Amino acid sequence: MKNIFLGKTKLSVPAVSVGCMRLNSLDEKSAAEFICSAVEKGLNFFDHADIYGNGECETLFGKALKHSGIRREDVFIESKCGIVPGVMYDFFI
Repeated sequence: MKNIFLGKTKLSVPAVSVGCMRLNSLDEKSAAEFICSAVEKGLNFFDHADIYGNGECETLFGKALKHSGIRREDVFIESKCGIVPGVMYDFFI
């Protein structure tokens, strides 16, 4: 996997983040295994949004970190917020 620098920092992340949109379709154990497997493979950049599973994806991700021993400072989390289901925003048109 190609790594790039995050913005103008010297922090290195994979060029593609791991999408967590469907993380809530897994049970806690499977979600933790998924996260751990990604980190073991050098993938430390995860995509989230408050709308993913109505917040459940973020909750599962946090539990996976807590119980796996993966340190929060060893992963990067990108997030989007304020998306409202069923609302069309002018900037999308």
